[in-house]
Amino acid sequence: MRTMTMRNVECMGARDAMGGCPFDLGRRLRRFQRCIETSHWDQWLIRQAARFDRMLSGAVILLAVAFFLSLSRIF
Repeated sequence: MRTMTMRNVECMGARDAMGGCPFDLGRRLRRFQRCIETSHWDQWLIRQAARFDRMLSGAVILLAVAFFLSLSRIF
């Protein structure tokens, strides 16, 4: 039998029946870890690395061009 703590008393009610206690960070962390372990997002990220690199380098080049154009207007 679990001991009733102040946190457990605060979490009791309609919210408990819906999705659990919103303040129970341990349960949320375990659910997030399960989601990470069962998904293949890291493999997808590795496959898309070249695309992300091209996008990042393009963004850096555009920012550099915009910076130098704004500098040329000042002088």
